[in-house]
Amino acid sequence: MMRVAIALINANILGGTTKFTSDLCEMLGRFDHELALCSWKKPNEHSFEGLQKIEKIYTPSWVIDQITRANQGKGFMWNKLLASGSSIRRCIKDFNPDLIISADLEPGVFSSVPNNVFKIHYCHFPTEAVVRKNTYPFLLFRVPYWHQHYKQLPRLDYTVCNSHYTEQVARVLWGPYLKRDSLKKIYPTIDVSKFQVKKDKINQLCYVGRLDSHKGIEHVIESYIDLYDECKCGLKIVGAISQNVGNISYAKQIIKKVDELKGQSYPIEIKMNVLYDEIIDTLVSSKILLTYNPMEHFGIVPVEAQAAGCVPIVADGGGQQETVLHNVTGFRVSSPNEFSKYVKQLVADNSLFQRMSEKGKHWASNFSFEEIELQWNNLLLEIDEKKRTRI
Repeated sequence: MMRVAIALINANILGGTTKFTSDLCEMLGRFDHELALCSWKKPNEHSFEGLQKIEKIYTPSWVIDQITRANQGKGFMWNKLLASGSSIRRCIKDFNPDLIISADLEPGVFSSVPNNVFKIHYCHFPTEAVVRKNTYPFLLFRVPYWHQHYKQLPRLDYTVCNSHYTEQVARVLWGPYLKRDSLKKIYPTIDVSKFQVKKDKINQLCYVGRLDSHKGIEHVIESYIDLYDECKCGLKIVGAISQNVGNISYAKQIIKKVDELKGQSYPIEIKMNVLYDEIIDTLVSSKILLTYNPMEHFGIVPVEAQAAGCVPIVADGGGQQETVLHNVTGFRVSSPNEFSKYVKQLVADNSLFQRMSEKGKHWASNFSFEEIELQWNNLLLEIDEKKRTRI
């Protein structure tokens, strides 16, 4: 048994990375590891279940909290390091962990972690590949940030990637800085049992995820309009809105478009910031999931859809090439223009839909708690052995 601290940005953000953190907490708890959580905010009643169960919660000091509140919307990367570093320092002082896992933060947060504490960075995607607004003022502003970032990479005991796709990118960008053989891959997991609900499928398409301009929701809506006259199906959009200014503006556009279509009598609805039970119900009752993000690093929703017997149609790129088996458990498309073709096939041929739906349920078991938790526990056993040799 080890004392494990898990650090994330905010326990109350409803999204894939927070869901991953919740599942990680539940998995490690099954092996009786003692857990603590370092977060910008304490979990509330709407947080994922695995985060609510943790008793030891560490948040930033009052001073740091006030500073980050005052700078909200400005210098987000620096705010993350400042707030998370504060909560981690408080955790180290009180909890004295053997290991700290950065669940959705950048390597720079480990600057406040002493050498005798093991460090795992869970890499959803290397920071350098997702940073935007690369104007000269922003680049200069981040120089000290990148200095800290690359200073911490060699201190990591393990960098665990969420897909083979992410691992390849991390190897190119970070390989020269990481310890030898420290780069690993462990997929995010899902609780398959939660999707094994006996409920009749309705003639409905769905989109589940953040209202983010990189998720291709506008393509989903456009395709739905094109195929509606032939398929007469509904569309349900279930998602969350992040506090990013650009995403808020984008979400307003999507909500306005949905309202216009509802006014034209299309059977379409949109629900924001829902509980996880609503997401499960949406996937269980819908026949087809549509999403288009060719750069999706892993994509937990298509896996959840398959577990629910909802056939996913996704972009042929990123981690989705590992999670959706084309023409077996779902379809991968090279363009949103292909959405209509595959939706019409599935709606017209019920035996095809049933076959792919059942195969998807079977395939999703590869991402179950039982499969993934063993990989995490084996890694922690490896760390525990190294810890003994250090002593």
